[in-house]
Amino acid sequence: MKISKEKLKIIIKEELELANLAVPVAEMAEIDNEGRMAKRQLTDIHEYSGELCQMLNDDTQLEAWVQAKLTLAADYVKTVKHYLEYEMKDGQKDQVTPHYDANLTNMGDNLPPVA
Repeated sequence: MKISKEKLKIIIKEELELANLAVPVAEMAEIDNEGRMAKRQLTDIHEYSGELCQMLNDDTQLEAWVQAKLTLAADYVKTVKHYLEYEMKDGQKDQVTPHYDANLTNMGDNLPPVA
């Protein structure tokens, strides 16, 4: 079966148009794997924190840098939890990526002038 040059050009043009409409595979993989990666990290945090709780007594003395790391870790986890809780409240969002209004040109037009 022979394909003419003109027919081949049409086929190539159509394929290029389809390729431009498709979401790149790398972007899809990045979006799809973020939740899985976060869950894996949280599983590690859960596992290690449980082991640390068993290792320590109420009167265990820790070096300052160890206490600082635990404080930061607790703060980071709390901050992410509260952020996600707010962004995903009432099950309204299944993705946390913010959505902005594309028309931002009128932003602040209704504000009174600064004194």
